Amino acid sequence: MGKFVMLDSHTFSKGNLDITKKLLIEQGIDAIFANCKRKEDIIEQAKNADAIGINYLHIDEEIMSQLEKCKGIVRYGIGTDTIDIMAATKKGIAVCNLPDYCVEEVATHTMALLLDLCRKITYFNRKVGTGIWNSEYGYEIHRISSLTIGIIGFGNIGRLFASYVRAMNMNVIVYDPYKEDSVFEEYGVKKVTLEELYQHSDVISIHIPLKDETYHLICKESLNKMKDGVMIINTARGPIINMHDLIAALKSKKVMGVGLDVLEEEPIEQNNELLKFDSVVITPHSAYNSIESSAIQHRKVAETVIELLKGKIPSNTVNKTNLDSKSIIKK
Repeated sequence: MGKFVMLDSHTFSKGNLDITKKLLIEQGIDAIFANCKRKEDIIEQAKNADAIGINYLHIDEEIMSQLEKCKGIVRYGIGTDTIDIMAATKKGIAVCNLPDYCVEEVATHTMALLLDLCRKITYFNRKVGTGIWNSEYGYEIHRISSLTIGIIGFGNIGRLFASYVRAMNMNVIVYDPYKEDSVFEEYGVKKVTLEELYQHSDVISIHIPLKDETYHLICKESLNKMKDGVMIINTARGPIINMHDLIAALKSKKVMGVGLDVLEEEPIEQNNELLKFDSVVITPHSAYNSIESSAIQHRKVAETVIELLKGKIPSNTVNKTNLDSKSIIKK
């Protein structure tokens, strides 16, 4: 039926890739798993592919121009900020993602970071390891039901996370200008402006995609609008937060605690100032991870590729409203 190339297969374990390979072979699709790291390697492997898959690689307009047979690009995740979607659309290439494969995992991970910060779990563990046995050491903590949490972005993950924190009787306020009022009512949360969220939140949790308008959304200007001693959690995309400004806010105690699963630059350098703060908890971009989510991830990639190579536009195509299905069939 065609040829599929997964370009950065070295970022996955072989066992998970076997799920995709088996399903594609059953449909008569050649499945190639490459280990591309340079742009030249990407172009060489992708130029004759009918569909390509990526995990962390960037596919820009230059690469796109070399894809003569490609019907679609499948991102092994939710975010598509590593793909030039406009260039893909002009080329008649579908850009597909996996919008719901790890929703529960990321919402749970966000909840774990929230509880860690609110109860100082990692903070106390570090102190006990140095011989300090003091239940009142460090910043003051409050009963979780006394706190207001502001959620930026109310997509699948934001909504599930909201249901978790509501179960703990937290006051939940949400900013998402793209959602209907009925969605906020359904989840029993209060819709607010971004300014109001900054002003009233004790904890802020970020659940938005990385776009031009969200790049460095959390910066010196927005941090100054927040409560003194605010806590910030980010399980979305690292560049949404200006790390230089965040570090300055931690030093001044404007920000009291931070839980991060994503950073502007990954992996974090060992001399990064963030690692000097006891009130900062960092995990290695692992919020998505579970045995179950990995199985769904690789199965859905195969299902998406099969649809693409049958000349269809999959439902998980992010640029489908601007894509002509005939252009895919012709390739």
